[in-house]
Amino acid sequence: MTITRTRRATLSVAGLLLAGSLALTACGNTDATPAADAGTPAAVTSIDGQKVSLPATGKPAAVFFFSVGCGECVEGVRSLGEATTAAEKAGVEAAFLAVDMDPGESKETIEGFMDYVEAEHVPAVIDEGAALSRRFDVAALSTLIVVDADGTVTFRATDPDAKTIIAELEKAGS
Repeated sequence: MTITRTRRATLSVAGLLLAGSLALTACGNTDATPAADAGTPAAVTSIDGQKVSLPATGKPAAVFFFSVGCGECVEGVRSLGEATTAAEKAGVEAAFLAVDMDPGESKETIEGFMDYVEAEHVPAVIDEGAALSRRFDVAALSTLIVVDADGTVTFRATDPDAKTIIAELEKAGS
């Protein structure tokens, strides 16, 4: 019986350490670490055919990583849409991009999701081959990054509100 208790305690401690490690790496990480190839433009095509370059030419960008199947991502994409509208009204020069991390989701599914969260005006891309996720070191859904005009990640968070997104874009040089 002593062996069983010891094994159970060891497994419990290991489980807690793993959960803590995952929480630290995936949720709310606000370290502004530069991307591996910061400054090197990443060119992608949105689901509606627009060419998008990160870093954006001469302006910062807010980039939100999501999946249609992620319930927590709803508020994050909605906040990105609200920030896009607020920036346009205030004359804030910035780019906005929603990145679907699930390559199995169709263009039509993503368009329906973007309409549902009232962010249909935000360009969306499918992260084929996890190119953008790897480029900006994003491993968790519902992550927003702000990238300055040089390609350096200046802000990283989970589901920030529109006001925070705008404030971080301004800090990044919009």
